[in-house]
Amino acid sequence: MNSESLEPKRFDQKNNMIMRPFWDPSLRHIHSRYAETQLRQIERESDGFGLKDYSLAASASVLAFSFAVDINKANGGLTSWESLPPSVHFHFPESKTAVSDPVDMTQQLKRVARYLGADLVGVAKLDRRWVYSHHYIPETMESRPVEIEDACQYVVAMAVEMDYTMTKSAPTALAAAEFMRSYSRMAFLVSSTAQFIRHLGYKAIPSLNDTALNVPIAVDAGLGELGRHGLLITPEFGPRQRLCKVITDLPLEPDRPKEFGVTRFCSLCRKCAERCPGQAIFAGKRSTEALSVSNSAGVMKWPVAAEKCREYWLKIGTSCGICVRVCPYNKRQTGIHRMNRWLTKYAPWLNSLYVRLDDRLGYGKRTDPKFFKQ
Repeated sequence: MNSESLEPKRFDQKNNMIMRPFWDPSLRHIHSRYAETQLRQIERESDGFGLKDYSLAASASVLAFSFAVDINKANGGLTSWESLPPSVHFHFPESKTAVSDPVDMTQQLKRVARYLGADLVGVAKLDRRWVYSHHYIPETMESRPVEIEDACQYVVAMAVEMDYTMTKSAPTALAAAEFMRSYSRMAFLVSSTAQFIRHLGYKAIPSLNDTALNVPIAVDAGLGELGRHGLLITPEFGPRQRLCKVITDLPLEPDRPKEFGVTRFCSLCRKCAERCPGQAIFAGKRSTEALSVSNSAGVMKWPVAAEKCREYWLKIGTSCGICVRVCPYNKRQTGIHRMNRWLTKYAPWLNSLYVRLDDRLGYGKRTDPKFFKQ
Protein backbone atom coordinates (compact mmCIF):
# COMPACT_ATOMS: atom_id res chain seq x y z
CA MET A 1 0.00 0.00 0.00
CA ASN A 2 2.81 2.44 0.79
CA SER A 3 4.28 2.22 -2.70
CA GLU A 4 0.98 3.34 -4.23
CA SER A 5 -0.02 6.02 -1.72
CA LEU A 6 -0.69 9.50 -3.11
CA GLU A 7 -0.55 11.63 0.03
CA PRO A 8 -3.86 10.64 1.61
CA LYS A 9 -5.22 12.97 4.25
CA ARG A 10 -5.84 11.71 7.76
CA PHE A 11 -9.34 10.30 8.10
CA ASP A 12 -11.84 11.76 10.55
CA GLN A 13 -13.51 8.98 12.58
CA LYS A 14 -16.87 10.77 12.47
CA ASN A 15 -17.10 9.89 8.76
CA ASN A 16 -17.02 6.10 9.11
CA MET A 17 -20.31 4.26 8.82
CA ILE A 18 -20.45 3.37 12.50
CA MET A 19 -20.32 7.03 13.56
CA ARG A 20 -22.18 8.76 10.72
CA PRO A 21 -25.70 7.71 11.84
CA PHE A 22 -25.16 9.69 15.05
CA TRP A 23 -24.76 13.03 13.25
CA ASP A 24 -25.72 12.64 9.56
CA PRO A 25 -29.46 13.43 9.14
CA SER A 26 -29.69 11.21 6.05
CA LEU A 27 -28.63 8.19 8.13
CA ARG A 28 -30.44 8.78 11.42
CA HIS A 29 -32.96 6.07 10.55
CA ILE A 30 -30.32 3.35 10.83
CA HIS A 31 -30.41 2.73 14.58
CA SER A 32 -34.20 2.53 14.89
CA ARG A 33 -34.63 0.37 11.78
CA TYR A 34 -31.83 -1.94 12.87
CA ALA A 35 -33.54 -2.55 16.20
CA GLU A 36 -36.92 -3.11 14.53
CA THR A 37 -35.45 -5.64 12.10
CA GLN A 38 -33.74 -7.58 14.88
CA LEU A 39 -36.97 -7.85 16.85
CA ARG A 40 -38.84 -9.06 13.74
CA GLN A 41 -36.15 -11.67 13.10
CA ILE A 42 -36.38 -12.92 16.68
CA GLU A 43 -40.16 -13.16 16.39
CA ARG A 44 -39.86 -15.23 13.20
CA GLU A 45 -37.25 -17.55 14.78
CA SER A 46 -35.55 -18.11 11.42
CA ASP A 47 -32.52 -20.38 11.46
CA GLY A 48 -29.52 -18.29 12.48
CA PHE A 49 -31.71 -15.33 13.51
CA GLY A 50 -33.52 -16.65 16.59
CA LEU A 51 -33.46 -15.42 20.15
CA LYS A 52 -30.68 -17.82 21.11
CA ASP A 53 -28.58 -16.75 18.12
CA TYR A 54 -28.84 -13.06 19.00
CA SER A 55 -28.25 -13.91 22.67
CA LEU A 56 -25.04 -15.68 21.69
CA ALA A 57 -23.89 -12.65 19.70
CA ALA A 58 -24.63 -10.32 22.60
CA SER A 59 -22.88 -12.54 25.13
CA ALA A 60 -19.81 -12.82 22.88
CA SER A 61 -19.52 -9.03 22.78
CA VAL A 62 -19.49 -8.46 26.55
CA LEU A 63 -15.75 -8.02 27.05
CA ALA A 64 -15.33 -5.72 24.03
CA PHE A 65 -18.36 -3.51 24.63
CA SER A 66 -18.81 -3.57 28.41
CA PHE A 67 -15.24 -3.64 29.70
CA ALA A 68 -13.27 -2.20 26.80
CA VAL A 69 -16.02 0.50 26.66
CA ASP A 70 -16.60 0.00 22.91
CA ILE A 71 -14.64 -1.26 19.91
CA ASN A 72 -14.83 2.20 18.31
CA LYS A 73 -14.08 4.37 21.35
CA ALA A 74 -10.57 5.19 22.48
CA ASN A 75 -8.99 5.61 25.88
CA GLY A 76 -11.44 3.92 28.20
CA GLY A 77 -11.74 0.68 30.15
CA LEU A 78 -9.45 -2.02 28.81
CA THR A 79 -8.31 0.28 26.00
CA SER A 80 -7.20 3.08 28.33
CA TRP A 81 -4.09 4.93 27.21
CA GLU A 82 -2.92 5.03 30.82
CA SER A 83 -1.54 2.11 32.76
CA LEU A 84 -4.25 0.00 34.37
CA PRO A 85 -4.24 -0.48 38.16
CA PRO A 86 -1.46 -2.92 39.08
CA SER A 87 -2.18 -6.21 40.72
CA VAL A 88 -1.31 -6.37 44.40
CA HIS A 89 0.71 -9.51 43.62
CA PHE A 90 3.27 -7.76 41.37
CA HIS A 91 5.74 -4.92 41.91
CA PHE A 92 7.89 -3.28 39.24
CA PRO A 93 10.81 -0.83 39.25
CA GLU A 94 10.06 2.70 38.12
CA SER A 95 13.05 2.84 35.77
CA LYS A 96 12.74 2.09 32.05
CA THR A 97 14.14 -1.21 30.78
CA ALA A 98 17.05 -0.60 28.42
CA VAL A 99 16.60 -2.12 24.95
CA SER A 100 20.00 -2.76 23.37
CA ASP A 101 18.69 -5.06 20.64
CA PRO A 102 15.35 -4.01 19.04
CA VAL A 103 15.32 -7.18 16.93
CA ASP A 104 15.44 -9.40 20.00
CA MET A 105 12.89 -7.19 21.79
CA THR A 106 10.57 -7.52 18.80
CA GLN A 107 10.80 -11.31 18.85
CA GLN A 108 10.10 -11.38 22.58
CA LEU A 109 7.10 -9.07 22.21
CA LYS A 110 5.68 -11.20 19.39
CA ARG A 111 5.94 -14.29 21.58
CA VAL A 112 4.09 -12.44 24.33
CA ALA A 113 1.34 -11.29 21.94
CA ARG A 114 0.86 -14.81 20.56
CA TYR A 115 0.69 -16.21 24.08
CA LEU A 116 -1.96 -13.62 24.94
CA GLY A 117 -4.10 -14.61 21.96
CA ALA A 118 -2.78 -13.11 18.74
CA ASP A 119 -2.81 -15.48 15.78
CA LEU A 120 -0.71 -13.09 13.66
CA VAL A 121 1.68 -10.35 14.81
CA GLY A 122 3.71 -7.79 12.88
CA VAL A 123 5.45 -4.52 13.61
CA ALA A 124 5.47 -1.32 11.55
CA LYS A 125 6.87 2.16 11.85
CA LEU A 126 3.78 4.23 12.64
CA ASP A 127 2.66 6.05 9.50
CA ARG A 128 0.86 9.12 10.84
CA ARG A 129 -1.34 9.25 7.74
CA TRP A 130 -3.23 6.22 9.06
CA VAL A 131 -3.94 7.88 12.44
CA TYR A 132 -7.42 9.40 12.70
CA SER A 133 -7.41 13.18 12.57
CA HIS A 134 -10.20 13.20 15.18
CA HIS A 135 -12.03 10.87 17.53
CA TYR A 136 -15.80 11.20 17.46
CA ILE A 137 -17.80 11.11 20.70
CA PRO A 138 -21.41 10.09 19.86
CA GLU A 139 -22.80 10.98 23.30
CA THR A 140 -21.75 14.62 23.01
CA MET A 141 -21.56 14.77 19.19
CA GLU A 142 -18.12 16.33 19.36
CA SER A 143 -14.82 15.59 17.64
CA ARG A 144 -11.51 15.65 19.47
CA PRO A 145 -8.14 15.80 17.71
CA VAL A 146 -6.09 12.62 17.95
CA GLU A 147 -2.67 13.47 19.32
CA ILE A 148 -0.02 10.79 19.72
CA GLU A 149 3.39 11.68 21.07
CA ASP A 150 6.22 11.80 18.54
CA ALA A 151 8.13 9.30 20.67
CA CYS A 152 5.52 6.62 19.84
CA GLN A 153 7.06 5.59 16.54
CA TYR A 154 6.00 1.95 16.35
CA VAL A 155 2.78 0.01 16.09
CA VAL A 156 2.26 -3.67 16.87
CA ALA A 157 -0.40 -5.00 14.48
CA MET A 158 -2.23 -8.15 15.55
CA ALA A 159 -4.86 -10.40 14.00
CA VAL A 160 -7.28 -12.86 15.58
CA GLU A 161 -8.58 -15.69 13.40
CA MET A 162 -12.34 -16.11 13.11
CA ASP A 163 -13.85 -19.58 13.14
CA TYR A 164 -14.22 -20.98 9.61
CA THR A 165 -17.55 -22.77 10.10
CA MET A 166 -19.19 -19.95 12.02
CA THR A 167 -18.28 -17.37 9.38
CA LYS A 168 -19.59 -19.66 6.65
CA SER A 169 -23.09 -19.26 8.10
CA ALA A 170 -23.06 -15.54 7.20
CA PRO A 171 -25.19 -13.56 7.10
CA THR A 172 -26.76 -14.63 10.39
CA ALA A 173 -26.69 -13.58 14.02
CA LEU A 174 -24.68 -16.77 14.49
CA ALA A 175 -21.90 -15.43 12.25
CA ALA A 176 -22.17 -12.09 14.07
CA ALA A 177 -21.50 -13.95 17.31
CA GLU A 178 -18.12 -14.98 15.93
CA PHE A 179 -17.37 -11.41 14.89
CA MET A 180 -18.23 -10.22 18.42
CA ARG A 181 -16.25 -13.00 20.09
CA SER A 182 -13.22 -11.92 18.08
CA TYR A 183 -13.58 -8.35 19.32
CA SER A 184 -13.83 -9.55 22.92
CA ARG A 185 -10.71 -11.67 22.46
CA MET A 186 -8.92 -8.62 21.05
CA ALA A 187 -10.01 -6.40 23.94
CA PHE A 188 -8.11 -8.73 26.28
CA LEU A 189 -5.24 -9.01 23.79
CA VAL A 190 -4.53 -5.30 23.27
CA SER A 191 -5.04 -4.46 26.94
CA SER A 192 -2.69 -7.21 28.11
CA THR A 193 -0.05 -6.54 25.45
CA ALA A 194 -0.08 -2.83 26.28
CA GLN A 195 0.25 -3.58 29.99
CA PHE A 196 3.27 -5.82 29.32
CA ILE A 197 4.96 -2.94 27.48
CA ARG A 198 4.10 -0.47 30.26
CA HIS A 199 5.68 -2.69 32.90
CA LEU A 200 8.92 -2.41 30.90
CA GLY A 201 8.69 1.35 31.37
CA TYR A 202 7.32 2.38 27.96
CA LYS A 203 4.16 3.98 26.67
CA ALA A 204 1.49 1.83 25.02
CA ILE A 205 -1.81 2.80 23.37
CA PRO A 206 -4.15 -0.22 22.95
CA SER A 207 -6.64 0.14 20.11
CA LEU A 208 -9.45 -1.85 18.51
CA ASN A 209 -11.25 0.06 15.72
CA ASP A 210 -10.43 3.45 17.23
CA THR A 211 -7.45 5.83 16.92
CA ALA A 212 -6.06 4.61 13.58
CA LEU A 213 -7.00 2.62 10.46
CA ASN A 214 -6.36 -1.08 11.01
CA VAL A 215 -5.95 -2.36 7.45
CA PRO A 216 -3.15 -0.07 6.20
CA ILE A 217 -1.28 -0.55 9.48
CA ALA A 218 -1.55 -4.34 9.10
CA VAL A 219 -0.33 -4.05 5.50
CA ASP A 220 2.67 -2.00 6.62
CA ALA A 221 3.39 -4.58 9.34
CA GLY A 222 3.57 -7.40 6.79
CA LEU A 223 0.43 -9.29 7.81
CA GLY A 224 -1.18 -9.31 4.38
CA GLU A 225 -2.52 -7.35 1.42
CA LEU A 226 -5.63 -5.29 0.73
CA GLY A 227 -8.45 -7.15 -1.07
CA ARG A 228 -11.18 -5.91 -3.38
CA HIS A 229 -13.67 -6.07 -0.50
CA GLY A 230 -11.63 -3.59 1.53
CA LEU A 231 -10.50 -6.26 4.00
CA LEU A 232 -7.02 -7.50 4.79
CA ILE A 233 -6.17 -10.81 3.11
CA THR A 234 -3.49 -12.85 4.86
CA PRO A 235 -1.70 -15.98 3.61
CA GLU A 236 -2.92 -17.85 6.68
CA PHE A 237 -6.63 -16.99 6.88
CA GLY A 238 -7.54 -14.95 3.81
CA PRO A 239 -10.01 -12.25 4.97
CA ARG A 240 -11.12 -14.30 7.98
CA GLN A 241 -9.59 -12.31 10.85
CA ARG A 242 -10.15 -9.21 12.95
CA LEU A 243 -7.43 -6.61 13.46
CA CYS A 244 -6.19 -4.58 16.41
CA LYS A 245 -3.00 -2.79 17.40
CA VAL A 246 -0.85 -1.25 20.12
CA ILE A 247 1.04 1.99 19.44
CA THR A 248 4.22 2.36 21.48
CA ASP A 249 7.60 4.03 22.01
CA LEU A 250 9.23 0.68 22.81
CA PRO A 251 12.21 0.31 20.38
CA LEU A 252 11.25 -2.38 17.88
CA GLU A 253 12.33 -3.67 14.47
CA PRO A 254 9.67 -3.12 11.78
CA ASP A 255 8.62 -5.94 9.47
CA ARG A 256 8.37 -5.50 5.71
CA PRO A 257 5.11 -5.45 3.75
CA LYS A 258 4.53 -8.69 1.86
CA GLU A 259 3.11 -9.34 -1.58
CA PHE A 260 1.70 -12.72 -2.54
CA GLY A 261 -0.44 -11.93 -5.57
CA VAL A 262 -3.62 -10.58 -3.97
CA THR A 263 -3.98 -7.43 -6.10
CA ARG A 264 -3.53 -9.41 -9.29
CA PHE A 265 -5.94 -12.12 -8.15
CA CYS A 266 -8.64 -9.71 -6.95
CA SER A 267 -8.43 -7.80 -10.22
CA LEU A 268 -9.58 -10.96 -11.99
CA CYS A 269 -11.83 -12.59 -9.39
CA ARG A 270 -14.65 -10.11 -8.56
CA LYS A 271 -16.46 -12.86 -6.61
CA CYS A 272 -17.11 -10.67 -3.56
CA ALA A 273 -18.49 -7.87 -5.75
CA GLU A 274 -20.78 -10.22 -7.65
CA ARG A 275 -22.13 -11.88 -4.48
CA CYS A 276 -22.55 -8.71 -2.42
CA PRO A 277 -26.34 -8.35 -1.98
CA GLY A 278 -26.02 -4.61 -1.31
CA GLN A 279 -23.78 -4.03 -4.35
CA ALA A 280 -21.39 -2.22 -2.05
CA ILE A 281 -18.16 -3.67 -3.49
CA PHE A 282 -16.63 -2.02 -6.54
CA ALA A 283 -16.37 -4.35 -9.55
CA GLY A 284 -14.22 -2.01 -11.65
CA LYS A 285 -10.57 -1.04 -11.53
CA ARG A 286 -8.80 0.39 -8.53
CA SER A 287 -8.87 4.12 -7.98
CA THR A 288 -7.51 6.79 -5.65
CA GLU A 289 -10.92 8.51 -5.62
CA ALA A 290 -13.39 8.31 -2.73
CA LEU A 291 -17.03 7.33 -3.29
CA SER A 292 -18.18 9.32 -0.24
CA VAL A 293 -16.92 10.86 2.98
CA SER A 294 -16.78 7.32 4.39
CA ASN A 295 -13.83 6.50 2.12
CA SER A 296 -10.29 7.80 2.59
CA ALA A 297 -9.03 9.20 -0.71
CA GLY A 298 -5.49 9.19 -2.06
CA VAL A 299 -4.71 5.46 -1.88
CA MET A 300 -4.93 3.12 -4.87
CA LYS A 301 -7.63 0.60 -3.92
CA TRP A 302 -11.13 -0.67 -4.71
CA PRO A 303 -13.47 1.74 -2.89
CA VAL A 304 -16.37 0.26 -0.94
CA ALA A 305 -19.79 1.94 -0.79
CA ALA A 306 -20.10 1.86 2.99
CA GLU A 307 -23.63 3.26 2.94
CA LYS A 308 -24.90 0.39 0.77
CA CYS A 309 -23.20 -2.13 3.03
CA ARG A 310 -24.82 -0.68 6.15
CA GLU A 311 -28.23 -0.45 4.46
CA TYR A 312 -28.13 -4.20 3.83
CA TRP A 313 -27.51 -4.75 7.54
CA LEU A 314 -30.85 -3.05 8.13
CA LYS A 315 -32.61 -5.57 5.91
CA ILE A 316 -31.31 -8.61 7.76
CA GLY A 317 -30.88 -7.25 11.30
CA THR A 318 -27.22 -8.13 11.71
CA SER A 319 -23.82 -7.51 10.17
CA CYS A 320 -23.27 -9.33 6.89
CA GLY A 321 -19.95 -11.12 6.19
CA ILE A 322 -20.84 -12.59 2.79
CA CYS A 323 -17.69 -11.06 1.28
CA VAL A 324 -15.61 -12.99 3.83
CA ARG A 325 -17.53 -16.20 3.19
CA VAL A 326 -17.21 -16.21 -0.61
CA CYS A 327 -13.61 -15.02 -0.90
CA PRO A 328 -11.48 -17.77 -2.54
CA TYR A 329 -8.72 -16.99 -0.04
CA ASN A 330 -11.06 -18.01 2.80
CA LYS A 331 -9.89 -21.57 3.33
CA ARG A 332 -8.63 -23.74 6.12
CA GLN A 333 -4.88 -24.27 6.39
CA THR A 334 -4.59 -27.54 4.47
CA GLY A 335 -1.83 -28.66 2.14
CA ILE A 336 -3.90 -28.22 -1.04
CA HIS A 337 -5.03 -24.74 -0.06
CA ARG A 338 -1.52 -23.65 0.86
CA MET A 339 -0.45 -24.84 -2.58
CA ASN A 340 -3.26 -22.83 -4.22
CA ARG A 341 -2.10 -19.69 -2.45
CA TRP A 342 1.44 -20.39 -3.60
CA LEU A 343 0.15 -20.68 -7.18
CA THR A 344 -1.67 -17.33 -7.03
CA LYS A 345 1.69 -15.77 -6.23
CA TYR A 346 3.99 -17.65 -8.57
CA ALA A 347 1.64 -18.88 -11.34
CA PRO A 348 -0.89 -16.07 -11.80
CA TRP A 349 -1.85 -17.33 -15.28
CA LEU A 350 -3.80 -20.05 -13.42
CA ASN A 351 -5.92 -17.56 -11.46
CA SER A 352 -8.97 -17.79 -13.72
CA LEU A 353 -8.90 -21.60 -13.42
CA TYR A 354 -8.64 -21.29 -9.65
CA VAL A 355 -11.73 -19.06 -9.52
CA ARG A 356 -13.74 -21.48 -11.67
CA LEU A 357 -12.68 -24.46 -9.56
CA ASP A 358 -13.58 -22.57 -6.39
CA ASP A 359 -17.15 -22.26 -7.69
CA ARG A 360 -17.29 -25.77 -9.12
CA LEU A 361 -16.20 -27.33 -5.82
CA GLY A 362 -18.84 -25.40 -3.90
CA TYR A 363 -16.63 -23.13 -1.81
CA GLY A 364 -18.27 -19.97 -0.55
CA LYS A 365 -21.70 -21.55 -0.12
CA ARG A 366 -23.58 -20.67 3.04
CA THR A 367 -23.49 -23.28 5.80
CA ASP A 368 -26.88 -24.17 7.27
CA PRO A 369 -26.91 -22.41 10.67
CA LYS A 370 -28.66 -25.40 12.19
CA PHE A 371 -25.20 -26.99 12.60
CA PHE A 372 -24.67 -25.03 15.82
CA LYS A 373 -27.78 -26.55 17.44
CA GLN A 374 -27.11 -30.14 16.46
